Amino acid sequence: MSHKQLKLLAVSLGFLALAPLFGLLIAELSVAVLNCRVSESGHSDCVIGGIDIGMLLAVLYTGGWFGIITVPVGGLAALVCYNKYRDAQLNKKQ
Repeated sequence: MSHKQLKLLAVSLGFLALAPLFGLLIAELSVAVLNCRVSESGHSDCVIGGIDIGMLLAVLYTGGWFGIITVPVGGLAALVCYNKYRDAQLNKKQ
């Protein structure tokens, strides 16, 4: 695997590890700005521009729980790929 591919893989895995937490943050900020109540257990009305986004926000909240798996597993995989990239860079310079 080339140096660029290892670097891209490490960055991509890091992003995938944190993606559920970004969704949770977006949902939380949206609820705070729109002053609506959204629960993970069911549909809530949260209307913006005539469109109900309550279910979308509920899905983002529920997806945040997926971060329990993705943060350690994806983070560890990103760390391993980054270490391989760094070792390849050091061997290239020698």
